Amino acid sequence: MGIGQCFIEKNVTNLQTFTDSIREKGFTQSCRVLNLEIIESNRYISRMLKIPLASQVLHLRRLRVVDGRARTIERTYILYEKVRGIEQSDFSQLSFYAELKRLFGYETMRSEEEVLITEPSKEERMLLDCEGEVMMLKGMTYLKDLEPFEYFETIAVSDFFRFQSTKEL
Repeated sequence: MGIGQCFIEKNVTNLQTFTDSIREKGFTQSCRVLNLEIIESNRYISRMLKIPLASQVLHLRRLRVVDGRARTIERTYILYEKVRGIEQSDFSQLSFYAELKRLFGYETMRSEEEVLITEPSKEERMLLDCEGEVMMLKGMTYLKDLEPFEYFETIAVSDFFRFQSTKEL
């Protein structure tokens, strides 16, 4: 990656959305909604969100383009009864977390995330216009009561994130 190319610094001790990080760096961005649907939760999503199997879940999948290049494919799953009606929002133009706050007053207070290196699917390679391995960030967000709120997965081109951690003694 050359000087001046776009990347996001992700501080693992700071809760900041992709949208805020991108704006802070002065990059341009757009999103294309790939899926916005109400589905039944499978075993994995049910276990992650601690909800009954086959519960109605909002599934949002977006392709994020930063400075003219496809950089991430973001998936989110939330129990639909908590966000009923949000599917009317235009997430190609709106920040997902800003819309959650505006419509429902939700603010995430905690995020747990793990980073993996994985092989992209054929569709992911095509959407991100990449070859080789990609980074997967997956995890949970929680509201103030520490009840699971959202399960997310993000596939990113490998040079999009730089991770930083600060520890005070």
